[in-house]
Amino acid sequence: MFALTIAAVLLSLVLLAKYGRHPDTATLQILHHAVTSPVGTDSTYYMQMGEQAFNGSSQLIYRDLFFTQHQKFIYPPSSLFLLRVLGAGGRLHVSSDTALMVLLVVSWIGVLALAVWLYRIESGSSSVAESACVVLLGVLFLPIAEALYRGQVQLLLTCLWGAAVLLWMRGRPGWSGFVIALTCAFKPQLGVFLLWGLLRRKWRFTTALAGAGFVIAAVSVLHYGLRNHLDYLQVLSYLARHGEALWANQSFNGLLNRLLRNGDAMSWNPTVYPPYVPVIFVLSTALSLLLLADALVAPWFWKWQGTAADFLLLGCSSVLISPIAWEHHYGYFFFLIVFLLARAGTLTTMRWGVLAACLLIMANRLPPLDHRMSGGISLVSSYLLYAGLALLILLGVEQRRRAELHV
Repeated sequence: MFALTIAAVLLSLVLLAKYGRHPDTATLQILHHAVTSPVGTDSTYYMQMGEQAFNGSSQLIYRDLFFTQHQKFIYPPSSLFLLRVLGAGGRLHVSSDTALMVLLVVSWIGVLALAVWLYRIESGSSSVAESACVVLLGVLFLPIAEALYRGQVQLLLTCLWGAAVLLWMRGRPGWSGFVIALTCAFKPQLGVFLLWGLLRRKWRFTTALAGAGFVIAAVSVLHYGLRNHLDYLQVLSYLARHGEALWANQSFNGLLNRLLRNGDAMSWNPTVYPPYVPVIFVLSTALSLLLLADALVAPWFWKWQGTAADFLLLGCSSVLISPIAWEHHYGYFFFLIVFLLARAGTLTTMRWGVLAACLLIMANRLPPLDHRMSGGISLVSSYLLYAGLALLILLGVEQRRRAELHV
């Protein structure tokens, strides 16, 4: 743990010295801007667009904003309730920007605290030094720092994800399902846990997830209308068919778009998606379904279904199966990394090396690889995706070994 933490610090310093002059590149530079500059509005900027579209004459959020103006508001209607929550601070003479900053800082601290708690539960005990290592590794973890810097609601979702994992580990399946439902109000990917709960026969979890999800959806439909929710399904279909080519999209879809030179991998365009290419859609969908099937079937086949590892496997797989998986979405993997760090004493040297390498890769941008954007050479730029896959494989191999020992 100490050696890995020192390595993470040294690597972050080397990358800062080498690339610190380039904006939004070195993790320490990003973290510095996150804690010294006004919080970004990456999420609320588009949410405000959605709210304005709803308050327009037609009240058709996605027809006006997404399909006509081509603005990339891709959150579900229920996400707009966050603006009401942030705006409520006005009664206490607190601006919505200040309320957002407080929410993100609390979420950031929450992620770090939950990670320490998870480590202590899984390891059985931990020293102050080990807890400090977990915190420092979390502070230096790029997806978390990036979310804080950009003002991404994903940081809140990462915190909620960590809470759901801890609640599951502590034997609170109902509350865990409730928290998962809250995350689905912003991004529906974790809705796959409903199928997981049914297959695992975890009725309290499934009932809480379905019940809370139904209430949130019902309130959203009553307020924003059924038409907007049906239109959102078309938005999801469009995203699945087109995806994003930008290098920061670390998904199967992004990899294939770059590999086949489909779309602009170098720069962000707020109104343009890559053209629809059937082979990209078919291959990326097939790979995503294969990964999802593995996450649902492998734990059952190897007799570790319903465990915390099973829970983590599906949650992290949900990031990789999405057509758009930005860097900050990989914050979910930090809890998987901490879970495996807590088992360091039982890992072989090779498996520990894989874990350490994945952590160092995920914790940093590697500009020499990022710049290999299109064609065959672009295969090297999806290193976050590869590290995520390696961690899922490592978790599966380790759980299989433990299951066999208990037979």
